[in-house]
Amino acid sequence: MGIDESRLGPQERKIYRKATELLKRDVDAPAFSARFFGPESELAQLGTSREERQAILHSELYRWLKARYEELRFRDAGRFEQETRAASGRLTVVVPRSLHAALKGEAASEGVSLSELIRLKLAVPYRQMTDLLVPRGLAEQKLRSARSR
Repeated sequence: MGIDESRLGPQERKIYRKATELLKRDVDAPAFSARFFGPESELAQLGTSREERQAILHSELYRWLKARYEELRFRDAGRFEQETRAASGRLTVVVPRSLHAALKGEAASEGVSLSELIRLKLAVPYRQMTDLLVPRGLAEQKLRSARSR
């Protein structure tokens, strides 16, 4: 499962150690991928030229990181499957009567059931919804303004 660190350069050894530490902390596949394979990742910092990047893709470290990533994906898929089986599909949410009435009205005007309307609204990721409601630059500008007071 490991790599002989003596065969790695100093930067590769540092990346290998970071990866093994993350694996010990039970990191998930998306976080592992972003840390080591994304455009701003640890591996991206290693190679600036096309030749260097090609060499990284054929390196023992890259193959080891890819294998660990695939293991994490498989593990995460299994966990998701277990969580999905354990969920009943029913969720009770207490909301103010005014919101309940507004949702019922919106569902009627859209020609869908209240359950369907709520499922559709819940299907939009929170980050995406907040980006639609408050443009990212505006939110950051307001936060900086509030901090400077």
